[in-house]
Amino acid sequence: MAMAIILLLGVCLTHQALSLKTAKSNNSEVEEPESNDVLGLIEHQLLICNAYASNESLAVYRVQESRYLTGDVPLAYKDCRSYPLHLVEGEGFEFYQGDLKVGVFATTGLPQTSTTLLLVPMRRTLLRRSAKFMSHAFVENKAAEVIVVDAFGAEGDAGKDGAVKIVDQGGDGKSLPFGAIVPLGPGKYELALDGGSSSHSKAEVPMETLGSSRHVAMRVGIDAGGSKDGESFPQELVVFPQVVAVAQDSEASPQGEFAWPAV
Repeated sequence: MAMAIILLLGVCLTHQALSLKTAKSNNSEVEEPESNDVLGLIEHQLLICNAYASNESLAVYRVQESRYLTGDVPLAYKDCRSYPLHLVEGEGFEFYQGDLKVGVFATTGLPQTSTTLLLVPMRRTLLRRSAKFMSHAFVENKAAEVIVVDAFGAEGDAGKDGAVKIVDQGGDGKSLPFGAIVPLGPGKYELALDGGSSSHSKAEVPMETLGSSRHVAMRVGIDAGGSKDGESFPQELVVFPQVVAVAQDSEASPQGEFAWPAV
């Protein structure tokens, strides 16, 4: 079967994206919104995926409510968690490793309909502990989607190339550039890093889509480039979620196929 696939390059950072502000020191402050506006009544799913290469986990503090979203269990490197939240314009989220604040994210331009919002903290550089962020608002439609995120850090041009290869059960494959947002039919797929450095893991990662499920495929890791001042983390692929819970009324196809979004 011929593949039909859409690549929306660069959209992940602009189209309905959440704007971000980062803090470079643990003295930065975030102003709380003065009042809850109508956007606060809309429940979004905030999906946080930790691409911050470190042996220490990240604790996420919601300034609006003066509480840790992550509770007593910080978010480990390469893990993702989803939080149903009534977000308001301009509220802040602080990211900590122990007592050290490594970054701050502030929301602007929130979608006025309920949707899934992706937030990916990652290392700014090998030798600096401050974080930078990638954010994206999924557009609600009837097709499943996967967004391809590059959170790999390296000195110079190392690791700048590469893509993610996705193969359906029929054996059809496609190389997806970083930044792509791809609609998929329901079913099972295999994903792996493609091209670029030969040092990356070539392991295939399974992914199963269902209905309008939302997925993230992230290249993570950091390359010290021979430096003795920082620790390297291997270049590898993280996919979340790999499996979606099946609803009782689901009519999911047993075979994944690349597909145009349903209208």
